[in-house]
Amino acid sequence: MKKVLVLLIAAVMVFSLVGILNIASPVKVAAESTNLALNKPVTEELEEGTTSMGDPYWGKDCLTDGSRFDTTTYNGADPVDTRYGWYVVKVGEDPMNASVVIDLQAAYDVCRIKLYTEYHFLGMKFPNTYDVYVSADGSNWTKVISVAGRSDYLTHALEYEFDKVNARYVKFTVVYGNDIVADTDDGGFVQYAGLGEIEVYDTYTSGNIAAYKTSTETVDPTVTTWVLGNSAQWDDHAVTGPSVPYAFGPYNMTGWIAVALTEDAPMRLDVDLHGKYKINKINLVPMPWTDDASRDDNGWYFPNTYEVLISEDGSNWTSVYTGQNESAIGVKGTTRTIEFSEKDARYVRLVINKGTDTLGGQYWTGLGGIEVYGSYAVTAPAETQPETEPANYQLHGASFDTIYVNDVMNFGQADGAASDKLDGVGRKVDGSDGSVQTIRLRGWIGFETEIAELGYRINGKNYFGDYKVAPEAAVTDPANGGQYATRFDMTIDVSNLKGTNKIVAVAKLADGTIVKIDENVSANGAGTTPNTSFTYIGPADENAQTGDFSVAMFAVIAVLAMGAAVVFAKKRTF
Repeated sequence: MKKVLVLLIAAVMVFSLVGILNIASPVKVAAESTNLALNKPVTEELEEGTTSMGDPYWGKDCLTDGSRFDTTTYNGADPVDTRYGWYVVKVGEDPMNASVVIDLQAAYDVCRIKLYTEYHFLGMKFPNTYDVYVSADGSNWTKVISVAGRSDYLTHALEYEFDKVNARYVKFTVVYGNDIVADTDDGGFVQYAGLGEIEVYDTYTSGNIAAYKTSTETVDPTVTTWVLGNSAQWDDHAVTGPSVPYAFGPYNMTGWIAVALTEDAPMRLDVDLHGKYKINKINLVPMPWTDDASRDDNGWYFPNTYEVLISEDGSNWTSVYTGQNESAIGVKGTTRTIEFSEKDARYVRLVINKGTDTLGGQYWTGLGGIEVYGSYAVTAPAETQPETEPANYQLHGASFDTIYVNDVMNFGQADGAASDKLDGVGRKVDGSDGSVQTIRLRGWIGFETEIAELGYRINGKNYFGDYKVAPEAAVTDPANGGQYATRFDMTIDVSNLKGTNKIVAVAKLADGTIVKIDENVSANGAGTTPNTSFTYIGPADENAQTGDFSVAMFAVIAVLAMGAAVVFAKKRTF
C-alpha cells in the first residue's frame, strides 16, 4: 500500500510542476478581451461651421472614459452620471465632417470596434452617415467601417468586426448627423450628432454575434399596430439588444412585439451582422415578460408559423428552418434552437407568416431576441502579384542614406552609407532594454517602372504607407535613379515589438509586384540596391514559452520524480 502511495506522490509531483511550467501552452496565450481605448487621449477635428458642445457634459474625452450608460448608472428617469458623451452641432444641411481621433498609445492588431449611442436624447442623435478609420502612424488611414443612411433612433451600441489591421490610432468621422430639424432663427436647418463611447478591441467577439448588430422590421402598417404606441419599450432594437434603460417609465427594452388585425399579416425581422461570418446556430428567444420564470405568461406570443433564412449579400436567401404551429414553444420561456451545417452569411431573416391567436380577434407576435452563433470569416486580400526575391528586376539606381534609431542618425556616425553603418553593428538594432521607440529609414530608389507605394516588412508582413518623398533633380538624373525614381522616408514604430524581428524595406510597383529593396541587381549594369534589411531585437516576451524547453524540463522532472519513487520503493523492500 505504501509503495502505491509513493508512486502516487511522485505522479502528483510531476503534474504539479507541469502546471507551474505551463508546458501545455508553448505559445503566448491571448489576453482577456480588453477595451484598448479606455482612458486613452482623444483629439477633435471639426470642419468650419461644426461646433462641439464640449465639457463638462459633451466633451470628446467622454468617449473613452468608460462612463457609458448602462443599467447600473441609470436611476429611474434621471441619469446618475452626468458625463453624457461627445456631441456636435452644425447649422445647415451640408456634411458635418466632424472627427475624433483616439491614440491607443501602442500598436495593436485591431479587429473590432463598438460604438455606443448617447442615451440622454434616447439615441435619436446617433449619426446618420459615418466612417471609421485606423492608422499605424496617424497619417495614412485605412477605412474599416462605412455606414450611410442610418435614419432611425438607436437604443444600444453597434459593433463591427473586420480583418485585423495593425494600428495605433482610431478615427471616427461623422459625415451627417441623424437629427436634422428646422431652425426658426435663420430659416435653415440644424443637424445634431451624439456618441456615448467608443471601444476598440484586438480580439474577435465570442458568443452571440448578433448582439449589438443592426435589426429592422418590415410590416404592413394598415393591418399591424404596435403595443404602447411610440414608447419603444418593445421594438426591433431589442431583438439584438441587449436591454438598456429607457426614459418612458420603469420599463426596460425587453423584446419586439406587434399586433395584427389579420391572421396572415406579413411581418419580417432582419438582422445585419455587419460582416461575413461562418454561422451554424440561430436561437429564437421568447419574450421575457418578467423575471419570474414560473409565470405562465412568460414566452406568450411566440410566432406560430415562420421561416428563418440567411444570406451573404442580402439578395439571395437560403432557408435553414421552417416552423409550423409553434406558438406553444414560447410558453415557460423555451428557446427554439436551430442548428445546421456551417454556412457563410451576413444577414439573418425571420419571416412570420402567422401570429398567435389571442381569441380577441387580434394576432399577437412577440420575440425576446435573435441570437446567432459562429465566427468571423477573415477575408485577407491576396497580393495582385507575387513578391520578388532579390534578382535582376529592372533596377535603375538606389541609395540608402540614413538610418535613425530614435533620433540618433547612423548610430552617431556621419550621414550617408547607412547599409555600411548597419554592417558595423552586425546588422542588428538592439532595443531589448525597451529604449527604442522608432527606426527611420531614408534614401532614394528608382526602377524602370513607376513605384506605386513604399513600405516595410516585419516578420513577413508588409506595411505600406505615404512614404514617398518628392526627389530632387540629381535623384531623377538618368545616371542615378532615372525618371521613376523617388525618395523614401519611412518611420517604423517598434515600441510594441517583442523578441527578434526581421525588418526590410519594400516597394510596390505600378503592376502590383512587391519588391524587397535588398540587393536587387540592375539589369542595365547600374549596380545593386543597398541592403536595407536588419534585425530588431525588442524586449523579451515574458508570456512566451518555448515548447522544446518545456518538454525537456518535463523529461528531467519526470526522471527525477520517478527515480525518487524507485528509491523509496527499494528502501521499503529491505
